[in-house]
Amino acid sequence: MDAHIHVWEFALFNHFTDLEKCANLEELVETLKAKPVEGWVIGVRFNQERLAEKTIPDRALLDKAFGPRPAVVVRTCLHLAVANTAAMDRLGVFSRDGVFREAAVASLLRKLVDGLDLDRRRILAEGLRELKNMGAEWVIDMGMDRQKRSLFDGLEGEVRVDFYTVDPALLDEALGLKIFLDGGLGARTAALTREYADDPGNYGVLNFTDGALLSLVERAHRKGKPIAVHAIGDRAVDQFLRAVGQSRHPLDRLEHVQYAREDQLEALAELEIPVCIQPIFSREISWARHRLGPERMKTAYAWGLMRDKGIRLLAGSDAPVEHVDPREAAAVVAGLEGAQHLGYEEVLDLFTRANREFYGG
Repeated sequence: MDAHIHVWEFALFNHFTDLEKCANLEELVETLKAKPVEGWVIGVRFNQERLAEKTIPDRALLDKAFGPRPAVVVRTCLHLAVANTAAMDRLGVFSRDGVFREAAVASLLRKLVDGLDLDRRRILAEGLRELKNMGAEWVIDMGMDRQKRSLFDGLEGEVRVDFYTVDPALLDEALGLKIFLDGGLGARTAALTREYADDPGNYGVLNFTDGALLSLVERAHRKGKPIAVHAIGDRAVDQFLRAVGQSRHPLDRLEHVQYAREDQLEALAELEIPVCIQPIFSREISWARHRLGPERMKTAYAWGLMRDKGIRLLAGSDAPVEHVDPREAAAVVAGLEGAQHLGYEEVLDLFTRANREFYGG
């Protein structure tokens, strides 16, 4: 059971060009050219940290490489995308350097999919079959909206799909409300209390004021629904703790938590708030240390420390942000030491027993 996945995006990204293994910008461009989609070049799962240049391709680079052919590149975290001039003209969006972040990425992707003549039901069905073949019996989608919801009708036989929604209008049907408090470390938009070690002056972004967040939380709780809250940086975790200190549902859960301070982990344990971790995210440690610095890395990606503090852990892949197979995640974390270590069987137990017990399955 995968307790945190984006099913439609997982299926859709399988339809576009995978840039994960590109070693440099030249290879990225050639990979994109090899698989056009209806006259567009669209690449996903890009990560600049894996390129020799360690740089994000910008509008100028994509313009030079593709000219009048529209091109879009989406970072693996889904918090950053790049478009060339032709793509921006077609989509009716604009950024001076072609780089889009956070909510602007979701808007760009919606416009992109709407503009392509895609068989969305077929794409989704293929994605669900892939999940089933991998061994998934039950998944929880973490970003359902009304447009995506209609695609799932009649496809439930492949894999059981429950969902949290970003749309309050779907709350009656949903398990609960999904709320994004901050961005991601890869895009340097995760909210930190101290500036990024490799980007002085940047503290990341909080998407809500405390008042706006509490209003959303209370709206879900009044309907008897819990919240599932995306928080990657410690400033976002602080904001989550302030909100649940004023309004609480017993099934409220916190998502990701790549970096939290030790006092925050102790507070989560004391409040008995479960954390849904993505063990596969530990592959980020090699570059995350440049974002956070050595001191903060002591409690970053600290799944083992969370367990030792008594936090109830759930597990998800966050696919398509990362690979969906829990065995791959288990192998990554089992090879780590100290606070960041969980045993191979421990991780598989999270994806089976722990997730099912939390949802009564």
